Amino acid sequence: MTASILLALTACGDKDNTGDSGPAETDVFGEFIYVTTTPTAESGEDLSSCYTPGDDWLAQTPDASCATEHPFKGTIEDFQEGTGVADADLELFFGDRYEEGAADFSTTSDASGDVSGTLMACTPTTYRVYTDPALDETKITIQSHEVFANTAGAELGVDFNSVSSTTYNIIPGLLGITVQPGQGIVAGTAFGCGGDGDPVQFAQIIVRDEEGNYLEDYSMKYFVEEFPSRDQEWTSEDGLWVAVNIPPGRVTIEMWTYDGTDHVLQGETSMDIVPDSINIANIFTGSGGENGGVIYPESCLSACEG
Repeated sequence: MTASILLALTACGDKDNTGDSGPAETDVFGEFIYVTTTPTAESGEDLSSCYTPGDDWLAQTPDASCATEHPFKGTIEDFQEGTGVADADLELFFGDRYEEGAADFSTTSDASGDVSGTLMACTPTTYRVYTDPALDETKITIQSHEVFANTAGAELGVDFNSVSSTTYNIIPGLLGITVQPGQGIVAGTAFGCGGDGDPVQFAQIIVRDEEGNYLEDYSMKYFVEEFPSRDQEWTSEDGLWVAVNIPPGRVTIEMWTYDGTDHVLQGETSMDIVPDSINIANIFTGSGGENGGVIYPESCLSACEG
């Protein structure tokens, strides 16, 4: 049983619903989602200003003229240090789904970590960054639902994340968790209304598989002042969360809060987990379904030049 489940059981009491006989039945949702503090109580983030839980997901409609090829120049940067990563392979997937061997664009960084090429503006994109696995310097890093702004044909400056093997192991180590071979890590931020929303405090995160079943054997942890915490049981003011030991396959990450009466689903995002990878994806209030986690820049929402 994971550390997060033990914390949940301590907070909520017995959730087995077993009565006096028969085997215990696991209430996965109840083990992960149990906070009874509303996100507006202390954080000041009024989620109801943009979304009412239970309504259809909010929709953004980018202008078709904005989804154009764009030259870009940028750097593959170490996620922790912010320094360039040399000889790193970059793959872009304009369908926003990672698929082995099916990248729409690929290139390799130079000695300074710099890359250049062509991407699709205003088009949800998943990218993968990796280096020679024999060197064990970095882990496969996959970022989902990235949307690049339209700059009217001008070269776009953009940076791409790469997570070192050291960082990949440090966070679970600080949390007292062992990363299992073949599993993945997912990390992100819970955000409020729209792309400019503040991080959401008092949210809890849960993971389900492609069939809609909630996963059991993983650890969900949160941060305090952008530092991983063993004891934090929901998002703090930074909104950061991390899920460790997620099995490969398509998963959906859900954000739940408490409205004073019930636990309510505020947003979700989906991604494809590959073995021994770290995945980055954010959750936005009111964003879910097919476009969960996709937020368009303002430049994509009206007609574009060039």
